[in-house]
Amino acid sequence: MAGGSVPADSRAGGSVGSVAEREQLDPIDVAVTPSRRVLVTGASGFIGSHLLPRLVSRGHRVRAMWRGREGPGRESAPGVEWLEADVTRPDTLARAAFECDVVVHLAGCSSSQSGVGLEPVNVAGTRNVLLAALEAKVGRFVYVSALGASPAAGPYSRSRFEAEDAVMSSGLEYVILRPCVVYGPSDHFVTAIVRLLRRLPVFPMLGDGTFRLQPLAVEDMVEALTQCVERADVEGGLYEIAGPDRISFTTIVRTIGEVAGCRRPILPLPDGVASQATRLARKAGFPTPITRDQLDVLRWGSVLSGAENPLRTVFRVKPLPFRDALEDYLETGSDDTDRVDGYSEGGG
Repeated sequence: MAGGSVPADSRAGGSVGSVAEREQLDPIDVAVTPSRRVLVTGASGFIGSHLLPRLVSRGHRVRAMWRGREGPGRESAPGVEWLEADVTRPDTLARAAFECDVVVHLAGCSSSQSGVGLEPVNVAGTRNVLLAALEAKVGRFVYVSALGASPAAGPYSRSRFEAEDAVMSSGLEYVILRPCVVYGPSDHFVTAIVRLLRRLPVFPMLGDGTFRLQPLAVEDMVEALTQCVERADVEGGLYEIAGPDRISFTTIVRTIGEVAGCRRPILPLPDGVASQATRLARKAGFPTPITRDQLDVLRWGSVLSGAENPLRTVFRVKPLPFRDALEDYLETGSDDTDRVDGYSEGGG
């Protein structure tokens, strides 16, 4: 892939609370956006908890789909219509999509060890939502994939790539976002790292920690998603989006420790031990910022494939630096997580 905006025909080789409007580099002419009825899947999770109030504040009528388990999204947005449904149960989806103009598909699975599975949720589940959207004559489908989605990668990234294919071949108008790891209040990334730093005398590093990430602030993610709902000119696009900092996982952990006031020595774990340790930690109830399947992706780095960042060039947003945003987030004292048995109710 060349650059952060990925043409649909060139993918095969490529790798809680109200959110304020983000600083834009230049004004974007989105005129007065008519109110739309928007279905958000996985709405009770992390990204959903920030997206719902933003959509409501923009005048949209929001229907939030959840699986009957509580999450941060359930407390974040008064005035939202909540509907219990499950992407793995097609019979529950017709009511969810009925009379909707846009679907924002956040629901996804991050681990093959979840008891639910990557393929049933990420691939078959996406197809189920697409079919319901087609039957309801939905006007646009916004899919949140993941940076590094590829047919040549491990199971997690491959499932995301196959879901993208389903979206592109559905016949619906679509927009696809490939974010790097998204962080913010009530996330399952920074929150899990903080918990480990507070509970353990050393931080168990998965692998050597040299793999690089471009962490994306949830405010920036929500701004891009809102524009995907409202802007006609982003239709048909597949956009890689990320934060401004390309930093190693070791640097991320050290920065979080400094800001949170709980610095710890880092203990690198060999690859084989790291995967086993992740599995055992989850069974023991310890928070894990990265699942074993995601580790296979992140080990190779999770940064934009080119110099262009569509967050700037397409969505005209100045991305938040990691440390600056982190200092704001940790002041909130948030210590929640949206992961439920590996089946994330909020994507990302």
